[in-house]
Amino acid sequence: MLWQSFDYPTDTMLPGMKMVIKHGARAGERLVSWKGPGDPSPGNFSYGSDLATFPQIFLWDGTRPVYRSTPWTGYRVKSEYQFQTTNTSSIIIYLAVVSDDDESYTVYTVSDGAWLTRFVLTYSGELQIQSWNASSSAWAVLGQWPHYQCDLYGYCGPNGYCDALPVPACRCLNGFEPARAYEWTTGRFSEGCRRKEALSGCSADGDGFLALPGMKPPDGFALVANRTLEGCAAECRRNCSCVAYAYANLTSGASSVDMTRCLVWAGELVDVGKLGASPASDKLYLRLAGLDAPAVKGQRAMQ
Repeated sequence: MLWQSFDYPTDTMLPGMKMVIKHGARAGERLVSWKGPGDPSPGNFSYGSDLATFPQIFLWDGTRPVYRSTPWTGYRVKSEYQFQTTNTSSIIIYLAVVSDDDESYTVYTVSDGAWLTRFVLTYSGELQIQSWNASSSAWAVLGQWPHYQCDLYGYCGPNGYCDALPVPACRCLNGFEPARAYEWTTGRFSEGCRRKEALSGCSADGDGFLALPGMKPPDGFALVANRTLEGCAAECRRNCSCVAYAYANLTSGASSVDMTRCLVWAGELVDVGKLGASPASDKLYLRLAGLDAPAVKGQRAMQ
């Protein structure tokens, strides 16, 4: 085999087609949008990974992030996309992540009997799931990203998060309040949220960690390898500037390389979301003043 189109993606990803996230020391491919509805030359929008943001994927407008996926939590297969196309027919999309010593990639398949289905990065900057409707001879849009306005990158400002349920809305993380309350009441969230109580820094007591389940972790993390959950907690606890951490074990049985994923954050937390019980969600441990609790065991429900 000298050449195959699946190795050179343009704006479309088809079932069985690999979307390489990382290959050795190189970043993987990206989908690139058309320039316009009738112009297939490369447009401004792209979707894929780069090594600086591994293990997560971005949708960019040029170099500006528009939307960000969750950092990979180690799931192998998920089937969270299910669409009812008619009264008697539905489509289930199965997304798999494969990671070995040299390569990481995603690939998707669809349920038996499903209509022709594709992922497309549109010229207007949306990643869509489309299915061919034979009755109308047209592509029907089953879903798209960003889902809603507060899902746009950084829309809720520093230390704010996009709560998808029951109605998508910007909220402040626990222990924070709107930096400018009036602007929040008028629907402007760019200034984000500020702490109600300052951290004690390197003080021996006063700070603790609040466990927030079902979260989309912030961007701008530092990736620390070869850590247990307890070791990840200790990594953040002994760092005076660390404000949060998250942990996952990404190691598969086929891999001989340690793939534990300890993420730690310093400074403001940007592009956070609440996802609920999704296999892509994380438990975020947030450092707060006045919590006298161990880093791993301190767990309270998110308000």
